[in-house]
Amino acid sequence: MPRVGDEVIISFLDDDIDKPYVSGSLYNQSNPALPNLPLDFHQTSFSARTLNQEDNAIEEGINQITLSSLKNQEQIYLQAQKDYQELIKHNFTQRIENNKDSKVEGIYQERIKKAHFQTIDLAKNVNIGGEYLTNVALSKDTNVGLSNTLNVGANNTTRIAKDSSEYVGNDKKVEIKGKSAQCHQGNFDIFGSASGNIHTEQGLNLSSKGEVSLASSNVLNISTKQSMGILANKMLVIEAQNIAHQSLEKFLIQAQNGIAIASPKDFKTTLGDKTEIYADDKQITLKVGENEIKINAEGICIKGKVRIE
Repeated sequence: MPRVGDEVIISFLDDDIDKPYVSGSLYNQSNPALPNLPLDFHQTSFSARTLNQEDNAIEEGINQITLSSLKNQEQIYLQAQKDYQELIKHNFTQRIENNKDSKVEGIYQERIKKAHFQTIDLAKNVNIGGEYLTNVALSKDTNVGLSNTLNVGANNTTRIAKDSSEYVGNDKKVEIKGKSAQCHQGNFDIFGSASGNIHTEQGLNLSSKGEVSLASSNVLNISTKQSMGILANKMLVIEAQNIAHQSLEKFLIQAQNGIAIASPKDFKTTLGDKTEIYADDKQITLKVGENEIKINAEGICIKGKVRIE
């Protein structure tokens, strides 16, 4: 379409010289054609140069649509000198049978008022040079068919306002190079359907401001290759149907005050194969080999030789 200052072609309607009209425009040195003729002879362009609103002077900018019809190089080129807007009052369908490249120099905003569905048949790679933020007002589900890897170069923080659950169908391994701390304001339970182990190359401490209980439906074993100490500032109670103390060498009981041993029935102490101390609620018996001393309410009975030095 001819613009102000263009070289134009004048035609006459019905060959009447009194009915002239502009039927076209010509390119010249001041108004060259957009295609580089004759090299770009295969291009057809529709263009409009930028005008200065104040004096209608032609500027360097241009809005352009160019059609290229060279075989195997067919192309439609669209240039908007500044803004580009589209209004589609119904559906929009786009099909690209090969690659698509899109580059935005500034900010990219997109709003979808309903649902957004995306299907990728092969792979997806997202590279973000700065921050990445995702806000989900309701629920979010992620399904991974095979493996899932999360690599964090610095800190990782997870905040959950209410409950949290995790299900692992097979094994789980957690490796921590530094310290690990867990804070529970309520009760916590650890359940296992098989055996469990806690291993440490150095010390292991269990402390509580309240009560600590170790319970087993079967056998409870506490073993150490070196010493073991049980310390109670007030009282130490060991209760069982049967209690057995066995020492491969010495067995020492020491108290700063008194030692009291009480039994509602009997009490028996054996030293070696020949020495025995037996007591019940009626008498006390001290036996060494064939010699024997019995003390009861009736008196003292001595069996064996008596020697007084």
